[in-house]
Amino acid sequence: MAKVILVSKKVDATSWQLAQALKAQQHEVILLTSYGEIPPESNGIEFMAYFKRWNLLEGIRIIPGLFGLQPQILHILLDEDKMNAAQMVLSTFAKSHPSCVLTTSLLHIRHGLSRGNAVRYLIEESDIVTCPTVDSLGQLRGLNVRSVRQGRGILPPVLDLKNEIHDEVYSGEEVALAQHFADKDYVVIPFREDKFDPDSETFVRIRAFAQKYKVVLWGSYSHWALRERKKFAKWMADFGCSDCWTVTGLLSAQISQQLLENSKAFVLAGQHLTPVEMTEYYLRAIQSSATLILDSKQTSLHSDLWKHAVNCWVLDYHHLQRDLVRLLAKSHLRVPESLSDQLAQDRHVIDSSLNELNRLYNKALNNLR
Repeated sequence: MAKVILVSKKVDATSWQLAQALKAQQHEVILLTSYGEIPPESNGIEFMAYFKRWNLLEGIRIIPGLFGLQPQILHILLDEDKMNAAQMVLSTFAKSHPSCVLTTSLLHIRHGLSRGNAVRYLIEESDIVTCPTVDSLGQLRGLNVRSVRQGRGILPPVLDLKNEIHDEVYSGEEVALAQHFADKDYVVIPFREDKFDPDSETFVRIRAFAQKYKVVLWGSYSHWALRERKKFAKWMADFGCSDCWTVTGLLSAQISQQLLENSKAFVLAGQHLTPVEMTEYYLRAIQSSATLILDSKQTSLHSDLWKHAVNCWVLDYHHLQRDLVRLLAKSHLRVPESLSDQLAQDRHVIDSSLNELNRLYNKALNNLR
């Protein structure tokens, strides 16, 4: 297997789980990250918390040390299509090193890969490029790729099913909230709205659910002005939903899991989420055996998992309201199969993308010989 330097500004669930997954596939992994970052655990992954500013000078200073390490693969992990001077220096080092493969994983295209975006040129120079979905990989078409042998693949954020929720200290208000909804038919919807807009499709969907189920809005609106909160409450009351909804505020992981476990469904359809955010919500749903309601665009992430009306509900992204009306006309939201049970029996569904990354690694290394 190969010596891999994984470059990530943060040690978060995404970068650490990828490092662990590479280690599990017998690679020698070095995680190069920001000064002050701490590894969650010690499991044979070498940890280099070096960069304080990620600027040009720091990038140049670390190059002699990288030559000493003799990496076979330099893998740059980007949360979005934005990069800094140190990452540019590291990519230049990899391209100038005749026995090193430059790999870029781009998790989210937010700004666009215009000619003014340095990430465009990183992708054009990379030996391997991965994106989390087929759609995002398709956005790379038309770039002036330097190598005709560039490997491309799908690599979503790793679903770490071993990442268990531990006991936490939580408030009496949280406990009261969980107990209040324990014997009710309710759905949970992540709530991330900046303000109240009665014409927004998000609020129209919330109202549609509230006309049949209690709605637990998982999030906070403490940043709203008081008049906005009153307008929202009045709008719901005008449609006969005054006592059919609540906003949770911040919740501990334990209480969040309890709410999801007892819910009729966990509704993500229509939410504009990054692949990292989607993966985190998927993990929460799997751990709590919650029934997911997704849209067809969301199912492109970890696409092998989702089976409409079998282990989840999938609404057409372009006809969300139409499909939602049809779904709410059903007598219940239960599905015949549990995604948690499926994954316990069928690990290759999760491992397939990592196996594909290994194939790309091996092919690129063979091309260097």
